[in-house]
Amino acid sequence: MIKKTVLVVGGGTAGLTIANNLQDYFNVVVIEKSKYKKYPPIYRVPLLIGLLYRKKTLKYILKRELLLANGRRIPFFESNVLGGASVINGCVHTIGSKSIWNNVLSNFDSDYHELIDSYNKLYTTHQGENNKINLMLAPQNEIDMAFILALNNNLVPTGDMNFSDGENCGPIYDTTKGFFRSSVLSLIQKKGFEVSSSEVVKRVLFENGNNAVGVETDKRIIKSDYVILCGGVIGTCRLLLREKKDKEAVNHFRLLDIGRGVQDHTNLRVNVTTKTDIGSLNEVFRSFRKRLSIFVNHFSGRHTLMVGTGATSGVHLDLNGDGKVDTRIHVVQFSETGRHGSDGKYFFDKPGFSLSITPIHPASRGVIELSGGDVTVDPMYLSNDEDIEILKLSLGYCLKLLRSEPMCSFVEEIVSEHLIESDPEKYINENIYSGHHLIGGTHDAIDKDFNIKGVSGLYVCDASLLKEYPASNIHSSVVLISDIFSKRFISKNSS
Repeated sequence: MIKKTVLVVGGGTAGLTIANNLQDYFNVVVIEKSKYKKYPPIYRVPLLIGLLYRKKTLKYILKRELLLANGRRIPFFESNVLGGASVINGCVHTIGSKSIWNNVLSNFDSDYHELIDSYNKLYTTHQGENNKINLMLAPQNEIDMAFILALNNNLVPTGDMNFSDGENCGPIYDTTKGFFRSSVLSLIQKKGFEVSSSEVVKRVLFENGNNAVGVETDKRIIKSDYVILCGGVIGTCRLLLREKKDKEAVNHFRLLDIGRGVQDHTNLRVNVTTKTDIGSLNEVFRSFRKRLSIFVNHFSGRHTLMVGTGATSGVHLDLNGDGKVDTRIHVVQFSETGRHGSDGKYFFDKPGFSLSITPIHPASRGVIELSGGDVTVDPMYLSNDEDIEILKLSLGYCLKLLRSEPMCSFVEEIVSEHLIESDPEKYINENIYSGHHLIGGTHDAIDKDFNIKGVSGLYVCDASLLKEYPASNIHSSVVLISDIFSKRFISKNSS
């Protein structure tokens, strides 16, 4: 029997998960716009990926700027390498909330039980297992112990940070296998699918009015039986918005709601300097001897900060008292101005750490719109007052923790403490950054089979289909929804 051909547009987190699943049933071709198939091996060490963001000339990472309502411009980074965000991110791992997942999955005739089946298939905490995304608990130090004890004293129980159905705290999970990052590339046992890098899809090809039969790229025309859009929020919305604008496009496209309801997590940090050295990255960055030591220890198999992003412990909180977890706060083992050195300086000169705040369920929603040959991305951060109030509550909670035992015994200074207390809204507006977790934009344009409404053979599966956040980090969310999509697609189209 001749296999049907599937074109996967986008070789990122979703696209490679899907291609890996479909390759035994279809001829699969992945079209990826990124120029590079891999980057130098040294950056596979999880912590060292941050160096790519700080280079004056970016190569494996693309940068755009997002404009805030107050006129500030903040950086937003996109991958320029096969594997997408999965290989240029740390990644902090979490499944999130069962109740939110059930809301999301009900749109696709699925449920949380199917999600957990996918999770058990794709993820493992056993470092010896292959062809899975490997997870490792972040290393803990005296700051982590003080953070968790202070939370316990405030009646927050220690628990599994993989889940956020109730308040809990503890060490976080990183996607790490031994010395190196684990990502969707780890899932691929054999590559029975074709990957074409540095190729940009310009439009979808149709026959008989609304039947997708392939794509036109900047290099060629490729015919197929099915087209699956996995370009992420920006890439997928860009392509579909162009289809809406194209005079020769399927008329039905002009009725689709594309690019609206886009969201991103904000990230806000409270920086702290400490009375003594704590092994923070501030100290490591200043000292060649300490840099060499942490490098040697990591490759000797010791559990160091190099296995993750620098974030080590976290807490899920219900700050507005409505019975639902709304905020996740991390201990990050460094303090910096800006994010990724965006304010011109990487780490504070003194030893220190920061508390990193992510409001999990923002109420603010924005848009992606065509602008010339590209798109403008505006998540409209803090356009809903509810988001500002959650951040104010988060700042107040951080101050309470830092002033309580045993955390206060480490604190020399809470940076900008007076401003945080006297004018928290000003502090928020001057210090928020992107969480790099874009979702939405196609969620109202697809049906329960992930098919674009009114069009046959054209599917969407990436972060753009998420109408709300199941978790505080979307890496595993995208991987898991992609696996569920794959099972649905195979069952309906492989016979």
